[in-house]
Amino acid sequence: MSIVLSYRALRDVPLSPDEAAAIDIVIARYQSDFEYRDAADAFTVHPTDPTAPEVIFSGTICVPADDAEPIGYWTCCLTDIRRILDDAAWYVSLDDTALAWDEDDGWLLPA
Repeated sequence: MSIVLSYRALRDVPLSPDEAAAIDIVIARYQSDFEYRDAADAFTVHPTDPTAPEVIFSGTICVPADDAEPIGYWTCCLTDIRRILDDAAWYVSLDDTALAWDEDDGWLLPA
């Protein structure tokens, strides 16, 4: 059984070329180092939607419900991206459970 890690960042200003490049670097690094390929999907970023220009970054990933390693791995990736887009409003959840943000530790998994 799998669960869905979903994420979106909202802001009135679109991604700058520098932000987009920095995010691409983070994602490429995490994709290349991903050790759980047999257990979870790769990181997915949805294309921007012209009808919702305030959504500057979004995506989903299916991860196994019974394996915390891939979940933790991709939340670390999202933490790095969140720090690039620190002025955006973020929503990150596992299925219907919202993850909390901590400035020191990043996205926190529900207990």
